[in-house]
Amino acid sequence: MTSTVPVTSDANAYCTLSVRRVGGSRDVHDYARILGVRDGFLFLEDGMLTDRSGNGIRTAQVHAIPLAEIAAVDVETHADDDENSETTIGLESAGMLNFDGSVYVR
Repeated sequence: MTSTVPVTSDANAYCTLSVRRVGGSRDVHDYARILGVRDGFLFLEDGMLTDRSGNGIRTAQVHAIPLAEIAAVDVETHADDDENSETTIGLESAGMLNFDGSVYVR
């Protein structure tokens, strides 16, 4: 059985992010944070350590999603309420968070 402990002991550094694609599909990333936007890609990091190599080395997974494929990125809220997560606060302070909780995408 694998552990579900986030990369950091401060669980508020991560929140659940939902990436809505232009084609209508949606990817949900639990315990994720936005690393930034660069060269036409949105970079997300999963806070859950996984052993993708099968060698006992647990690392966080980084996703590079082309901006052209993204309709919106939503900060999901649920029972443990991540509205005050560092990701949400960072997005709000950068002026990238819409009133409905979705992330502004140009």
